[in-house]
Amino acid sequence: MRDALAENRKDARSSFAYPVEIKILSQSSDTPSINGYMENVSISGIGILFEDRYGRVSTDELNGSKVKITIVMPHGEKIVVVCIIRWVRKDAPEPFFIQLGIQFDNIEDWQLEAIKKLINIKNKDQNMMWNLWEQYEKHL
Repeated sequence: MRDALAENRKDARSSFAYPVEIKILSQSSDTPSINGYMENVSISGIGILFEDRYGRVSTDELNGSKVKITIVMPHGEKIVVVCIIRWVRKDAPEPFFIQLGIQFDNIEDWQLEAIKKLINIKNKDQNMMWNLWEQYEKHL
């Protein structure tokens, strides 16, 4: 199924891990923000993976839901993007994990430029990305 999804994508995705904060907007108002990470990114969307060990997120309601993604850029700039969940996989790649296929929704030009910069940084320096990830984890 993943190969079929990849073939249908309009934009090529760049694979790498980068921390994000996720807030599901269509579920109950007490759904907390969730820390996860991007698995891949393109100018049209991102793949996200997060752990849900305690079952806080109901995956039955997620397809088509809006989600707010917060990305802290390498130089401290924060980008908040409202997106639409296009697909959901539970227990993948391991139990208690949820994968989301996210499409950007009404993304502004400055947000798109920031996403492009993030993709370009990845393409230049994978070690810097892991250093940023480690810094992010220390602040949790």
